[in-house]
Amino acid sequence: MTDEMALTRHIVIGMGRLGRNMATYAEALGVSVDRLTRRDIQVSDDLLKNRFDGARVIALATPDDVLEDLAARIVGLSSGAQIVQFSGANRIPGAVSCHPLYSFPDGQLPFATMKQIPFALEPDGPDFAQLYPGASNPTFRVRHEDRAFYHATAVLAGNFAAHIWNEVAPAFQARFPDAPADVLAHYLEGCVERFRENPADSMTGPVARRDERTVAVNLKSLEGAPRLVALYRAFLSSAWEDYREFAETVD
Repeated sequence: MTDEMALTRHIVIGMGRLGRNMATYAEALGVSVDRLTRRDIQVSDDLLKNRFDGARVIALATPDDVLEDLAARIVGLSSGAQIVQFSGANRIPGAVSCHPLYSFPDGQLPFATMKQIPFALEPDGPDFAQLYPGASNPTFRVRHEDRAFYHATAVLAGNFAAHIWNEVAPAFQARFPDAPADVLAHYLEGCVERFRENPADSMTGPVARRDERTVAVNLKSLEGAPRLVALYRAFLSSAWEDYREFAETVD
Protein backbone atom coordinates (compact mmCIF):
# COMPACT_ATOMS: atom_id res chain seq x y z
CA MET A 1 0.00 0.00 0.00
CA THR A 2 1.38 3.44 -0.94
CA ASP A 3 1.66 6.34 1.50
CA GLU A 4 -0.93 8.26 -0.52
CA MET A 5 -3.44 5.43 -0.26
CA ALA A 6 -2.78 5.12 3.46
CA LEU A 7 -3.53 8.80 3.93
CA THR A 8 -6.90 8.54 2.21
CA ARG A 9 -8.18 5.08 3.11
CA HIS A 10 -11.39 4.90 5.12
CA ILE A 11 -13.16 1.95 6.66
CA VAL A 12 -16.90 2.26 7.27
CA ILE A 13 -18.49 -0.20 9.68
CA GLY A 14 -22.26 -0.46 9.39
CA MET A 15 -24.10 -0.57 6.09
CA GLY A 16 -27.43 0.94 7.01
CA ARG A 17 -28.74 4.19 5.50
CA LEU A 18 -26.05 6.35 7.07
CA GLY A 19 -23.14 4.01 6.49
CA ARG A 20 -23.90 3.44 2.82
CA ASN A 21 -24.31 7.14 2.13
CA MET A 22 -21.16 8.17 4.00
CA ALA A 23 -19.11 5.48 2.28
CA THR A 24 -20.24 6.56 -1.17
CA TYR A 25 -19.71 10.22 -0.29
CA ALA A 26 -16.14 9.52 0.80
CA GLU A 27 -15.50 7.70 -2.46
CA ALA A 28 -16.90 10.64 -4.43
CA LEU A 29 -14.37 12.83 -2.62
CA GLY A 30 -11.57 10.59 -3.83
CA VAL A 31 -11.14 8.48 -0.71
CA SER A 32 -10.52 4.73 -0.90
CA VAL A 33 -13.24 3.03 1.17
CA ASP A 34 -13.66 -0.45 2.63
CA ARG A 35 -17.26 -1.26 3.53
CA LEU A 36 -17.85 -3.61 6.49
CA THR A 37 -21.04 -4.85 8.07
CA ARG A 38 -21.20 -5.69 11.75
CA ARG A 39 -21.14 -9.36 10.74
CA ASP A 40 -17.88 -8.75 8.86
CA ILE A 41 -16.13 -7.74 12.08
CA GLN A 42 -17.18 -10.86 13.97
CA VAL A 43 -13.71 -12.30 13.45
CA SER A 44 -10.59 -12.63 15.58
CA ASP A 45 -8.76 -9.51 16.73
CA ASP A 46 -5.74 -10.52 14.67
CA LEU A 47 -7.76 -10.72 11.47
CA LEU A 48 -9.49 -7.42 12.20
CA LYS A 49 -6.21 -5.69 13.02
CA ASN A 50 -4.80 -6.78 9.67
CA ARG A 51 -7.88 -5.45 7.92
CA PHE A 52 -7.51 -2.08 9.67
CA ASP A 53 -3.84 -1.77 8.71
CA GLY A 54 -3.20 1.48 6.85
CA ALA A 55 -6.63 3.00 7.47
CA ARG A 56 -6.67 6.72 8.16
CA VAL A 57 -10.29 6.88 9.38
CA ILE A 58 -12.56 4.17 10.79
CA ALA A 59 -16.15 5.39 10.77
CA LEU A 60 -18.68 3.66 13.01
CA ALA A 61 -22.12 3.94 11.40
CA THR A 62 -23.88 1.67 13.88
CA PRO A 63 -26.76 2.06 16.35
CA ASP A 64 -25.90 4.04 19.47
CA ASP A 65 -26.41 1.10 21.81
CA VAL A 66 -23.42 -0.79 20.38
CA LEU A 67 -21.09 2.15 19.77
CA GLU A 68 -19.21 2.18 23.06
CA ASP A 69 -18.34 -1.52 23.05
CA LEU A 70 -17.44 -1.41 19.37
CA ALA A 71 -15.20 1.63 19.77
CA ALA A 72 -13.48 0.11 22.81
CA ARG A 73 -12.57 -2.95 20.76
CA ILE A 74 -11.43 -1.02 17.72
CA VAL A 75 -9.24 1.48 19.60
CA GLY A 76 -6.74 -1.24 20.37
CA LEU A 77 -6.72 -2.64 16.85
CA SER A 78 -6.76 0.47 14.69
CA SER A 79 -3.02 1.28 14.46
CA GLY A 80 -3.53 4.99 15.02
CA ALA A 81 -6.52 5.55 12.74
CA GLN A 82 -8.95 8.29 13.71
CA ILE A 83 -12.17 6.68 14.89
CA VAL A 84 -15.33 8.60 13.97
CA GLN A 85 -18.84 8.01 15.24
CA PHE A 86 -22.07 9.69 14.13
CA SER A 87 -24.13 9.78 17.33
CA GLY A 88 -25.64 13.15 18.14
CA ALA A 89 -26.30 12.52 21.81
CA ASN A 90 -23.46 10.33 23.06
CA ARG A 91 -19.78 10.85 23.72
CA ILE A 92 -17.85 7.68 22.94
CA PRO A 93 -14.37 7.25 24.45
CA GLY A 94 -11.74 6.99 21.75
CA ALA A 95 -13.95 8.36 18.96
CA VAL A 96 -14.80 11.83 17.71
CA SER A 97 -18.40 12.69 16.88
CA CYS A 98 -19.53 14.03 13.50
CA HIS A 99 -23.31 14.08 13.66
CA PRO A 100 -25.10 14.70 10.34
CA LEU A 101 -28.19 16.84 10.87
CA TYR A 102 -30.17 15.11 8.16
CA SER A 103 -32.64 12.28 7.51
CA PHE A 104 -31.09 9.67 5.24
CA PRO A 105 -33.10 7.61 2.72
CA ASP A 106 -32.73 3.92 1.92
CA GLY A 107 -31.09 4.83 -1.36
CA GLN A 108 -28.04 6.90 -2.17
CA LEU A 109 -28.23 10.67 -1.96
CA PRO A 110 -26.73 12.67 -4.84
CA PHE A 111 -23.29 14.13 -4.24
CA ALA A 112 -24.74 17.65 -4.50
CA THR A 113 -27.05 16.87 -1.57
CA MET A 114 -24.41 15.13 0.53
CA LYS A 115 -22.05 18.09 0.39
CA GLN A 116 -24.76 20.39 1.76
CA ILE A 117 -25.54 18.32 4.88
CA PRO A 118 -24.49 20.12 8.07
CA PHE A 119 -22.38 18.22 10.59
CA ALA A 120 -22.27 18.92 14.32
CA LEU A 121 -18.70 18.52 15.55
CA GLU A 122 -17.08 18.31 18.96
CA PRO A 123 -15.58 21.58 20.29
CA ASP A 124 -12.04 20.24 20.32
CA GLY A 125 -12.28 17.71 17.48
CA PRO A 126 -10.81 17.83 13.98
CA ASP A 127 -12.41 19.81 11.18
CA PHE A 128 -14.71 17.80 8.96
CA ALA A 129 -12.45 18.36 5.96
CA GLN A 130 -9.59 16.76 7.88
CA LEU A 131 -11.63 13.57 8.11
CA TYR A 132 -13.20 13.83 4.66
CA PRO A 133 -10.59 15.56 2.48
CA GLY A 134 -12.17 17.89 -0.06
CA ALA A 135 -15.51 18.12 1.77
CA SER A 136 -17.01 21.60 2.09
CA ASN A 137 -20.02 20.72 4.25
CA PRO A 138 -21.32 23.38 6.63
CA THR A 139 -20.30 22.54 10.21
CA PHE A 140 -20.85 23.86 13.70
CA ARG A 141 -19.45 22.82 17.06
CA VAL A 142 -21.49 21.62 20.03
CA ARG A 143 -20.09 21.79 23.55
CA HIS A 144 -19.99 18.46 25.35
CA GLU A 145 -22.44 19.70 27.99
CA ASP A 146 -24.88 20.73 25.23
CA ARG A 147 -24.87 17.49 23.25
CA ALA A 148 -27.95 15.99 24.88
CA PHE A 149 -29.92 19.22 24.39
CA TYR A 150 -28.75 19.52 20.79
CA HIS A 151 -29.87 16.00 19.99
CA ALA A 152 -33.16 16.31 21.86
CA THR A 153 -34.10 19.37 19.81
CA ALA A 154 -33.18 17.54 16.62
CA VAL A 155 -35.39 14.58 17.64
CA LEU A 156 -38.31 16.89 18.34
CA ALA A 157 -37.90 18.90 15.14
CA GLY A 158 -37.40 15.95 12.82
CA ASN A 159 -38.44 12.63 14.34
CA PHE A 160 -41.49 13.86 16.25
CA ALA A 161 -42.65 15.79 13.19
CA ALA A 162 -42.18 12.66 11.06
CA HIS A 163 -44.17 10.61 13.60
CA ILE A 164 -47.07 13.04 13.33
CA TRP A 165 -46.93 12.93 9.52
CA ASN A 166 -46.83 9.12 9.61
CA GLU A 167 -49.87 9.01 11.89
CA VAL A 168 -51.84 11.49 9.79
CA ALA A 169 -51.07 10.09 6.33
CA PRO A 170 -52.88 6.71 6.55
CA ALA A 171 -55.97 8.30 8.08
CA PHE A 172 -55.99 11.05 5.46
CA GLN A 173 -55.51 8.62 2.58
CA ALA A 174 -58.22 6.30 3.86
CA ARG A 175 -60.76 9.14 4.16
CA PHE A 176 -59.81 10.92 0.93
CA PRO A 177 -58.69 8.21 -1.54
CA ASP A 178 -59.09 10.47 -4.59
CA ALA A 179 -56.63 13.05 -3.27
CA PRO A 180 -53.27 13.22 -5.11
CA ALA A 181 -50.76 10.82 -3.56
CA ASP A 182 -48.34 13.65 -2.80
CA VAL A 183 -50.89 16.17 -1.57
CA LEU A 184 -49.60 16.13 2.02
CA ALA A 185 -45.99 16.39 0.86
CA HIS A 186 -46.87 19.57 -1.04
CA TYR A 187 -48.59 20.95 2.04
CA LEU A 188 -45.57 20.15 4.22
CA GLU A 189 -43.22 21.76 1.70
CA GLY A 190 -45.18 24.97 2.21
CA CYS A 191 -44.78 24.60 5.98
CA VAL A 192 -41.01 24.23 5.55
CA GLU A 193 -40.91 27.36 3.39
CA ARG A 194 -42.77 29.35 6.06
CA PHE A 195 -40.22 28.06 8.57
CA ARG A 196 -37.35 29.22 6.35
CA GLU A 197 -38.93 32.67 6.25
CA ASN A 198 -39.43 32.91 9.99
CA PRO A 199 -37.99 30.09 12.14
CA ALA A 200 -39.40 31.54 15.37
CA ASP A 201 -42.94 32.25 14.17
CA SER A 202 -44.01 30.12 11.21
CA MET A 203 -47.13 28.42 12.57
CA THR A 204 -50.40 29.11 10.76
CA GLY A 205 -53.91 27.75 11.21
CA PRO A 206 -56.56 27.79 13.96
CA VAL A 207 -54.23 27.32 16.94
CA ALA A 208 -52.05 30.21 15.81
CA ARG A 209 -55.21 32.31 15.40
CA ARG A 210 -56.68 31.10 18.71
CA ASP A 211 -59.81 30.07 16.84
CA GLU A 212 -61.70 28.26 19.59
CA ARG A 213 -64.64 27.20 17.45
CA THR A 214 -62.49 25.57 14.75
CA VAL A 215 -60.26 23.82 17.29
CA ALA A 216 -63.34 22.43 19.04
CA VAL A 217 -64.60 21.08 15.70
CA ASN A 218 -61.18 19.58 15.01
CA LEU A 219 -61.14 17.76 18.32
CA LYS A 220 -64.68 16.48 17.87
CA SER A 221 -63.86 15.09 14.42
CA LEU A 222 -60.92 13.11 15.81
CA GLU A 223 -62.84 11.27 18.53
CA GLY A 224 -62.69 8.02 16.56
CA ALA A 225 -58.91 8.27 16.19
CA PRO A 226 -57.48 8.24 19.72
CA ARG A 227 -53.83 8.54 18.64
CA LEU A 228 -54.58 11.60 16.52
CA VAL A 229 -56.67 13.29 19.19
CA ALA A 230 -53.87 12.66 21.72
CA LEU A 231 -51.37 14.31 19.38
CA TYR A 232 -53.71 17.25 18.78
CA ARG A 233 -54.19 17.76 22.51
CA ALA A 234 -50.45 17.56 23.11
CA PHE A 235 -50.06 20.22 20.41
CA LEU A 236 -52.63 22.42 22.14
CA SER A 237 -51.05 22.03 25.56
CA SER A 238 -47.74 23.33 24.21
CA ALA A 239 -48.84 25.90 21.64
CA TRP A 240 -51.82 27.48 23.40
CA GLU A 241 -50.96 29.05 26.76
CA ASP A 242 -54.62 29.17 27.83
CA TYR A 243 -55.33 25.64 26.67
CA ARG A 244 -56.31 24.28 30.08
CA GLU A 245 -58.97 26.92 30.54
CA PHE A 246 -60.19 26.44 26.98
CA ALA A 247 -60.16 22.64 27.26
CA GLU A 248 -62.90 22.78 29.88
CA THR A 249 -65.21 24.24 27.26
CA VAL A 250 -64.61 21.50 24.69
CA ASP A 251 -64.33 18.35 26.82
